Amino acid sequence: MNDIYVLKSGMTKEQMFRLRLINGFSFAPIIADAIIDLSKDFFQNDDSGVCNGQILYLAISDEEGPGKSILDSKHVEVILTLDAPEDMDVYEKLGLSAYRQHILLRITQEARDQNALLTIKDLVKLLKSSYSTIKRDIKHFRERELYVPLRGIVKDIGPSSHKSKIVELYVKGYTSTEIQRSTRHSLQSIERYIKDFSRVSILTQREESIDNIRLIVGISERLVKEYQELFIKYKDGDHKQRVEELIDNVTVYDSPVSFKKNAGMRM
Repeated sequence: MNDIYVLKSGMTKEQMFRLRLINGFSFAPIIADAIIDLSKDFFQNDDSGVCNGQILYLAISDEEGPGKSILDSKHVEVILTLDAPEDMDVYEKLGLSAYRQHILLRITQEARDQNALLTIKDLVKLLKSSYSTIKRDIKHFRERELYVPLRGIVKDIGPSSHKSKIVELYVKGYTSTEIQRSTRHSLQSIERYIKDFSRVSILTQREESIDNIRLIVGISERLVKEYQELFIKYKDGDHKQRVEELIDNVTVYDSPVSFKKNAGMRM
């Protein structure tokens, strides 16, 4: 039975925008959805600060080694996403524990991408859960080789994030539904990771620079490198056909550098 404290109350800006397109401008629902998807592509890298469902949080810098007290450690202000529309997909299909684990994995990776590392105490505070509950969640992921980047254990988990692990499962032939059950992720998140991997693969074939790929796809440099390693690992092996199918189903526009060059030639 669904937990009574997790409810579909309120409406996101995205949902409000969709309703206004349909009711205010008489757009068909399919057209409204297309406009929303297009706007995401254009504005996903908007550097305007904290959005709905996000908070500013002080976390310990990843430059700090173990053994240093929290008070004496350098802190970094990071943006963490505690509430996203896709989270309800996980809750409705997998339950409250999966809902919490999904958010846990996201915010720890977000912190790491912003050069900080959360602690178990941070997770207890942010997720309003007990210490033992968070420890069980971390164990759940470790058993599935999805390691949580936390302060104190990050050196033991290697360079790969949960995103590249999820993409690797898909490349190996697992379905999105199977991956969702195993990793506690929404189908939207899984599909986004796969799409980003496909874009990185195409741009890598075009010999774009890592910086250009980062800007075009809208992901961190660390994740670009992880996806490139996956592409190189599987593009000629047993899963070559799967990788080729992913690349064939995605369109990537020219990079800003290429666009400028072409514009200059037309002049």
